[in-house]
Amino acid sequence: MAMDSQPVKSAAAFKSANAPWNPLRCSAALPVPLLVMAKVIALCLLLTNHVRLLPDPFLPFIPGLDVMVPPAVFRIALQTVFVTSALALLFNRSVRIACLALGGSILLGVIASKAYYGNNKTFCGLILFFTGLYETGGTPWMHRAQLIVVYLGAGLNKLLDPDWQSGLFFEHWSSMRLKQPVYLWVSRTLPPLLAGKIMSWMTIGVELGLSAAFLVRRAWPWAIWVGILFQSGLLLFTGTTFTMFFYGMQASMLAFAEWPRSPLAVIYDADCGFCNRSRRWMERFDLERMLAWHPYRSEIGAGIGARFGIGDEAFSRSLHLVVEGRVYKGFRAFQMMLLYNPVTYLAMAALIAAPRGEAPLYRRIVVSALLAFFFPLFRPIGEAVYDVVARNRHKLTANSTCEVEPGSKAPA
Repeated sequence: MAMDSQPVKSAAAFKSANAPWNPLRCSAALPVPLLVMAKVIALCLLLTNHVRLLPDPFLPFIPGLDVMVPPAVFRIALQTVFVTSALALLFNRSVRIACLALGGSILLGVIASKAYYGNNKTFCGLILFFTGLYETGGTPWMHRAQLIVVYLGAGLNKLLDPDWQSGLFFEHWSSMRLKQPVYLWVSRTLPPLLAGKIMSWMTIGVELGLSAAFLVRRAWPWAIWVGILFQSGLLLFTGTTFTMFFYGMQASMLAFAEWPRSPLAVIYDADCGFCNRSRRWMERFDLERMLAWHPYRSEIGAGIGARFGIGDEAFSRSLHLVVEGRVYKGFRAFQMMLLYNPVTYLAMAALIAAPRGEAPLYRRIVVSALLAFFFPLFRPIGEAVYDVVARNRHKLTANSTCEVEPGSKAPA
C-alpha cells in the first residue's frame, strides 16, 4: 500500500471547515494516515503515563543547559507542554502546532538529559515533529526516510558487532536477562550458541531487508506486514514494548499506507435483518462516513455487479466492498472496512497501551489476537467463520425486511 502525494481525506470531512472535537474523528488539517499515526502515538504516550519520565536537565547534550533554567521549572514547563499538546492533538485543536509542540517537548527532554535519552523517545519525538512540518499536497518523505534510516542503522549496528555475529549477545540477553522459556528450551536442544546465531542473523536480515524494501514502492505492502510481524514478534518474545518503540514503529507504518479519496461502496443484502443490524452497527463507528451502503438489488448494486461481473447469487452469499476499482468480498471486505476506519487504530492502541506497567501476558494475548484476526495467513479461518454466519444470517434475527428503495440511484 502507498499513500498518494495529494492530501487524502474522505469527501464528507471536507464539507466542514470546523475541526471536530471528537478524538475519534480526524480533522482536515492533515492526511488521515498521518493524523491517525500522530494520534496513536499521542494516545500511547498518555496511556503509558510517559509524562512522568520527562526529566530535569541532567548531563545535557548542550553544555550549560542544566544551569540555565531551574530544574523544577524546566520539568514542570516540559510536562505542561507535553500534556497540553497531546490533548490538543487528540481533540483536533491546531493539530500541526500540537504535533510540533509534543514532538519538541520529547526532543527537548532528550537534549536536556543523557539519562532520559533513548532511541525510542527520539524516534517518537521526531516523527511527531515531522508531522507538524508536513506540507499540504506533499509526500511524507521525512517520516518514510526516518523509518528506513532506523532499520538500516539497527541492521548495520548488529552486523558490525562481533557479539551479534557470533550469537553471544542474543544468547546472553535471552537466557540471562529475559529467561525466555521457549528460547531456553530450543537452545538446549542445539549446539552452543547456534540458537543465538540463528536469531541474530534473522534479526539482521529482517532489519536490513526492511530498509531496502521500503525504498521500493511495489514492495511496501509486504514490507508493512513484515515490519508489523517483526515488532509484534519482539513484543511476544520479550513481553515488553521497549517503552515507546513498539507503538512508534507500528504507527509509523501508516506513513506508507494508501487511503481512499472517496467513500467506499458496500454492497449488501438489505432483505436480511442481521445484515441491516450489522450495517447500523458499522455506521455508528464510521465517523468519517467512509462507507456508502447499497443493497445489491438497487441500481448502484446492479451497476457494480455489471461492471465487475458479479451476479446476484454472489452478492446474496457475501458482502462486497469496492475500493477505488478493487473489489473485496466476505471476511476480507469486513477486514478492509475496519482498516479504513481511524477508530480501529485508536481502539487497538488503547487496548494494548491501557494497562499500567508492562503487563506482558495481557499484551501478548491482545497482540496475538489482533495478528490472528488481520494477518493474511489466518484469513481462511476468518472466511470459514464468515461463510457459516452468512449461510445462517436469516436465522439470526426474527425480522428480515427489505430496505431497497424503488428509486435508488447512484448519486450524481
